[in-house]
Amino acid sequence: MQILYTLNSGTPGGMEQHVLDLVEIIVENGHQAFVWCSTGVISDWYKKAGAVVKIFSIKTDIDPLYIYNLYKFLRAEKIDVVHAHELKAVVNTLIAAKLAGVKIRISNTHTPISEWQIRKLAKKLNVLFYSQVVNLLSTKEIALTESRKRVKVAEGIIEDKLEVIPNCVDYNHFDQDFITRLSYRKELLQEYNINSGAFVFGCVGRMTVEKGQDVLIRAFADFLNKIGNGQDVYLMLAGGGLRENELKQLSETLKIREKVIITGVFNAEGREKYFSAIDIFVLPSRAEGFGIVLLEAMASGLPCICSDLEVLQEVGGSTCMYFESENHLDLFDKMYFYFEKKSELGRLGEAAKIRVKELFTKENFSEKYLNLYSELLNGRNK
Repeated sequence: MQILYTLNSGTPGGMEQHVLDLVEIIVENGHQAFVWCSTGVISDWYKKAGAVVKIFSIKTDIDPLYIYNLYKFLRAEKIDVVHAHELKAVVNTLIAAKLAGVKIRISNTHTPISEWQIRKLAKKLNVLFYSQVVNLLSTKEIALTESRKRVKVAEGIIEDKLEVIPNCVDYNHFDQDFITRLSYRKELLQEYNINSGAFVFGCVGRMTVEKGQDVLIRAFADFLNKIGNGQDVYLMLAGGGLRENELKQLSETLKIREKVIITGVFNAEGREKYFSAIDIFVLPSRAEGFGIVLLEAMASGLPCICSDLEVLQEVGGSTCMYFESENHLDLFDKMYFYFEKKSELGRLGEAAKIRVKELFTKENFSEKYLNLYSELLNGRNK
């Protein structure tokens, strides 16, 4: 198989990791993977995994130059399957692939558009436009969980177009032995001038409105007010993004800046080190397509507190604790509850690891995608 993955991004995130997982399974199984993406560190990920990478950003919602160049590429390389990710890449790729005669055209907007944190009118127009494009031009639209499928059906996508395939995590990459975890923890805490015996709440991810780090900072301020600011407890926000300066200012305003570590963009290939430095992982998202970072935290054996989004409950099950989304007071309560039960955190983390091993392995992910591609190419469109 000759498979092309397209995305209009160059920076690390859950969707970008998802594409890397796809590239790896395709190459490992003897097929040829191509990737079109924006300039950035993720292009090196895909090259290292064995893909042929072309740097090409989409400039406008419908970009004639991108469509023309992609059309020529698809014809020249005799691509069997295109698999596009997120709104702009999906729309432009589906148009080019249809014109080029590519029979199998797969689309995936990871977080349903109706849950995006944008203006209502823009959201409504995007939902309408996307559903029509997918219904007309896509062979299959991927939903990452059953709840994501229900949302996409409500957005107007034909149910028969939808295929549910959850994300995965490389369990062994995050399941570090005790000595390695201790070494990583010491390294990270020293880098950020945190005492080795400190207790660390943490969140890993891009700093955007959807990720809700502002809710976590407010909850942490309440937590410090409860236990006393003099205790050796910190909040580590690993990542950078559009809201980085805004979040720094919020921690200043709440007078907890010295207790909040904001790392900025870091080398994603070393992200397991950040999980080793954290005692309790918190995911305060306002919207998620799946939450790969939650799988990574669970595979790392961390107790996890998440917003009560249905998709996060599908991923975490009974192994995570949930708070009412947007409610920083409820999050504070959950953080304090776990902090008071520090001696039991290891047991909670073990349950999360077991869930990942049972449900979200790369082997399951690989089997489902390879079967989907093969069935569609062989004309067995379910």
